[in-house]
Amino acid sequence: MTLPDNLRPDAQLRETLLAYLLDTGTASELTDWLWDIGQDTRGSVEEKRQRIRATTKYLTMPAAEFPAQTESYLAPYPSELLADLCEDLGVSAEGTKNDRYRRVMREVHYRERWLARVEKPLAIPSLSAAVVAPYLGWFPVPRTGNYEKQFYPAIYNELQEIFGDVVYEQLPVAHGSTLKIDFHLGDPQGHGVGIEVKMPVSNADVQRSLGQLDQYQRRYGDNLILFILQDFLKPEILSFFIESLKGKGLAVVVR
Repeated sequence: MTLPDNLRPDAQLRETLLAYLLDTGTASELTDWLWDIGQDTRGSVEEKRQRIRATTKYLTMPAAEFPAQTESYLAPYPSELLADLCEDLGVSAEGTKNDRYRRVMREVHYRERWLARVEKPLAIPSLSAAVVAPYLGWFPVPRTGNYEKQFYPAIYNELQEIFGDVVYEQLPVAHGSTLKIDFHLGDPQGHGVGIEVKMPVSNADVQRSLGQLDQYQRRYGDNLILFILQDFLKPEILSFFIESLKGKGLAVVVR
């Protein structure tokens, strides 16, 4: 994923996150943190907190590295603790653990300028694949199943929270067509961005997907995004798939 050129550390965000991590970390977790940064692991919980605060680079690390580091810290956290952090950050704590986690991580990307907040109501003509793709590029897709359809709810919820009530599921690509785009953003009868989710497991799946693209492109042109979940695909087949898609001028997001 290409880095934005205006990344900027958000000191208040980082302090909020560090305070939360230190306050909620168990003695064992704090010990592991000290071990990871090469510091003395002895002492009371409070001494460990103070030593981490004095020596961690979390507050000053480059913005390009900060989201990934934050993900590694927060991914193991249970739902109830993530709810508390959502409240600290001023975002909704409704929903599941995955809902809360992705909202926290989206807020991190907003505040450090990886992403721009979308103002609503959305000006639909401004939608394009170039506008939408970055929001999919960071999105922590929960690994909850072995089939594409099992991922649709999380993707829909993320798109709807970001872009509002312009997100449609399983929209026919043309009148009378049985082929449907997984997600459409924009006017269902006019301008829009199409997102097709693919989770191929074999070369046959890749070839089948490539064979559908002409119909998708006739509908969306340059505003078609292929969102690839790569879990079961061999690296060499994935590389072939991506190159074939780019050769068609498509926006490709791989997660």
